[in-house]
Amino acid sequence: MLGPGREKLGGGCVAIAIVLLLALVLPASGLAAGGHGKPRARVVVASGSVVAAGSGLSGSFVVRNEGGRRSGRFTAGVVVGPAQGEVSVRQFPMMPLGAGVSRTVKVAAPVPAGLPQGVLPIRACVTKKAKKGKRSQPRCTAVGTLRVGGSSPTPGPGPTPSPPSSAGSVPPNPISFNKGTAFTLNDPEGNYWIYVPTGYDSSHQTPTPLLVWLHGCGGESAGDINTVSPGGSQDWISIAVGGREGGCWDPGGDGPKVMAAIADVKSHFNVDPHRVILGGYSSGGDLAYRLAFYNSGAFAGVLAENTAPFRDTGSGQAESLAAATTKFHVVHLAHLRDTTYPIAQVRAETDAMIAAGFPLSRIEVDGTHYDEPGAMVNGHPVPGTDADLVNLLLPHIDDGWRSP
Repeated sequence: MLGPGREKLGGGCVAIAIVLLLALVLPASGLAAGGHGKPRARVVVASGSVVAAGSGLSGSFVVRNEGGRRSGRFTAGVVVGPAQGEVSVRQFPMMPLGAGVSRTVKVAAPVPAGLPQGVLPIRACVTKKAKKGKRSQPRCTAVGTLRVGGSSPTPGPGPTPSPPSSAGSVPPNPISFNKGTAFTLNDPEGNYWIYVPTGYDSSHQTPTPLLVWLHGCGGESAGDINTVSPGGSQDWISIAVGGREGGCWDPGGDGPKVMAAIADVKSHFNVDPHRVILGGYSSGGDLAYRLAFYNSGAFAGVLAENTAPFRDTGSGQAESLAAATTKFHVVHLAHLRDTTYPIAQVRAETDAMIAAGFPLSRIEVDGTHYDEPGAMVNGHPVPGTDADLVNLLLPHIDDGWRSP
């Protein structure tokens, strides 16, 4: 390989040739939209959580410049309500952000008066400073929900305790079991792994939330049951449905496996029928969404990671939305560098659910489709796919969601 200065062009001719070459190539290369020779700034809401507390809203969200150059000044803000007719809560003038830089915006504001009743989406938005005579469109991300009923709002994701007892959910066929240790049970469609928390009422008189977890392609329920069962103060029963160990789910055909596992665990343990939550990663998320849309009255919500509501479920967007008779809650966790479920498609599909009235919060963090702890993504280590599930999704089991 020839080193610097060894090309046979002779002395200063080399420098002249390089300059001429750059002059010819760079203008045609289109390095940035608009022909300015630099990549543009792109400020977005990367993640966040805003909840109602009494008569106010509180929380925070993260804005990030995903572009390749420093941004100009912009405005960050929080709005409540559907896209048509949303109400501004608060606006925050923001200084420029360098390329790749993030900033956390804290929110503490009263709930706007005059909101319509129902479950309303809370969105965090960024709007760049518009040029004179032009209007900039905001970029918004769902960061929570607000339930407005009667004359006062109550928090959509806030904790709502289950009743202390319910004769209707006392199991007809209790079994011997050990708390705090995963074990397997069989049902008519196959098997599932189960974890019963240490705080479970052994007399079976207290209804308990249930998380139904579905692994991704190549995953195994025997391993995932431990991931979704952190123990400690865990107050829900976890099950990881079997039947596709090491493979992918068939969203159109594997629903009976999941429903059979749910029915079986209810026969042995006191499961609160109004607090059954579906969860899934990748292919498991596809099946979770498909089941939730077509059995919406049976589930309080969905926890989804690195998947999409419609694309791989075997049911189109219009069909799935029409099939749901109730609007279940969703927290959707997306990794920004996931090429299996690209973020643009995830945003489009989850935004369609929000527009249809579903109380959906989207969390966006750095990561690829699957990352081990400490993997380098976008120039820095990430917690990993499992850690994101445990830290960012599982806490929402205690948000108090309830099915009809």
